[in-house]
Amino acid sequence: MSMPALPEVRLGEKLQELGKQLREGEPKVEQFREAYDELRKLNRRLQELLQWAVEQRRDEKELNNLYCQVAGWNASDLVEHLKRTGFRLKQDRVLKEAFDRQGYRILELVRAGKRDEAFHAILRIFVSAKREFPAHLVEAFKPVYSDTLFRVFLFSFLSGILGKEQESE
Repeated sequence: MSMPALPEVRLGEKLQELGKQLREGEPKVEQFREAYDELRKLNRRLQELLQWAVEQRRDEKELNNLYCQVAGWNASDLVEHLKRTGFRLKQDRVLKEAFDRQGYRILELVRAGKRDEAFHAILRIFVSAKREFPAHLVEAFKPVYSDTLFRVFLFSFLSGILGKEQESE
């Protein structure tokens, strides 16, 4: 029984295949998408490992700088993911009504950069609705992100759940 290939090995093989397709003049969009998805997974995994390393060695400035750089690189993916999550959660009547009641207060907390209070208000909604708090929403509250990015993350999430428009694929 052979072990499955490591993600970085699969990505390397996919990139070689994509190069071959390009040389032959027959690139396939789906295979480019698969390679992109693998790259995103590896980026997120690298960020998790760097976070762990930074927690172990808080005094290493270079390690912390690298973590901030990788987290920033992954930020745009998080923005989109949070917006899609907001749209998805909008379908839950209980959550939607709770966010409709508390939305402007939460928006103001986010605008003011009050991370702890905004987190508490959102967490309270999920707990009272007996719903699981989205793990990637926790990511938006981590101090590695600037106040500006924090606002962008939360406004993206809130625009999904409070907005009038439906998400289009």
